[in-house]
Amino acid sequence: MAAERRIATALVTDIWCPWARDYPLDLLQVKTDTGHFWDSLAPIGCLFNLLLSAVVERLGPSLSRRLAENRALQQEFGQFERE
Repeated sequence: MAAERRIATALVTDIWCPWARDYPLDLLQVKTDTGHFWDSLAPIGCLFNLLLSAVVERLGPSLSRRLAENRALQQEFGQFERE
């Protein structure tokens, strides 16, 4: 749907995602392997924080309009049901 609307799309995932390179999008992969028997989601959380800060800074006052567009898309996907 994003491609149909010509909305730039990015995928954030760890380096183990087997299908991440199958789609025409910007791919941001981070290493989550700690060298132990568990992985850490901290690198993904840090990347999301940096991305969010950059988006807010770049959009500035137009952020409100963009959030309204996102809410409309969420309704189209049925992501948030209203009663």
